[in-house]
Amino acid sequence: MYLKNQLYRILLVALFSAPVSVYAESWSCSNDNDVREVTIEYTTSEPVPCNVVYKKQTEGFEDQVLWNAQNDDSYCEEKAKGLVAKLEAGGWVCAETISDDSAATGAE
Repeated sequence: MYLKNQLYRILLVALFSAPVSVYAESWSCSNDNDVREVTIEYTTSEPVPCNVVYKKQTEGFEDQVLWNAQNDDSYCEEKAKGLVAKLEAGGWVCAETISDDSAATGAE
C-alpha cells in the first residue's frame, strides 16, 4: 500500500509539473514529503547547448545548474540519468515526467 501511495504521489507531481524552458526532459523524485526534480533544459530543439538543472521543490532551495554542454549531445542526458540513479539508490522514487515539447518544434 505504501508503494502504491508513493507512486500515486509521483504521478500527481508529474502531471502538474510544467516545463519552464523551451524543451525539457525531466524526472520527478519523491522521498516522504520531499520532491526533487532533475531536468535537462534546452534553449533550442537541438541536443546542445543544454543544462542539467536540479530542483529541490519542497525544501526551499534555489534551482541549481549542475552540468552543461555546448558540444557533446549525450553529456546532459548521461549526467541527468546518473543523478536520477543516485537518488533512487538513496531511497528516492523517481519517474520520468512528460513535457510538452510543442514549443520547441513549433507545433500547436
